[in-house]
Amino acid sequence: MLQDRSVLAGCNTALNESDVMGLRVNWPGRTVRLLLHVLALPEHGPVDPDTRRALVLTGVCLIRVLLRADRTGGRDYGHPIELADADAADAFLASAGWSNPMYGWSFLDDPELTRDWPAPVSLVLAGTGPAAHTMYWFSECGREEPGGRSAYCIEGDIHFARLDVERADGSPVPLTSFAADGRRWWDAFRSGDPRVSPSSQQAQPPSPAWT
Repeated sequence: MLQDRSVLAGCNTALNESDVMGLRVNWPGRTVRLLLHVLALPEHGPVDPDTRRALVLTGVCLIRVLLRADRTGGRDYGHPIELADADAADAFLASAGWSNPMYGWSFLDDPELTRDWPAPVSLVLAGTGPAAHTMYWFSECGREEPGGRSAYCIEGDIHFARLDVERADGSPVPLTSFAADGRRWWDAFRSGDPRVSPSSQQAQPPSPAWT
């Protein structure tokens, strides 16, 4: 489905300003579930009160994670911080006291996004076989630590064969619907649709949390 350029572009749009909340890896099964909160507007009615979506990537042959301290808030990052395994990366995301959404409009099938990564990185899981697609994700986040408030940037690069999307209850969301809901949200925001106005967003109760 991602071979369809319209679907690929729509998924990239749907991922813009999404929050990365978890990284669940089943390495023996070569499957990754990237847990997100997204911006999505259905064709009819108000904004969905549950913004949780999981990207389910299968046929994974490479996972790289890069965790660094954000020393100035201006992409002045420290050295890679080693992560013991994928569970440690997920635990770090869960430990963040605050985070900012992804931005940039391009996340899928864009190798330039990791071109400036240092070597080595924080974690590498490598298998065999070709990868049809790549997924880049990141979270600029922080937490309270014994020495005070600390800021970090954690980034990921996943090479995979197939992408599916699920709601938090496991029900499937077709890629075409995921792309359309994201595009519709941004079109509505640009046109001044009151359903996604800043005041409506502030008044909307928080979405349920991932567990």
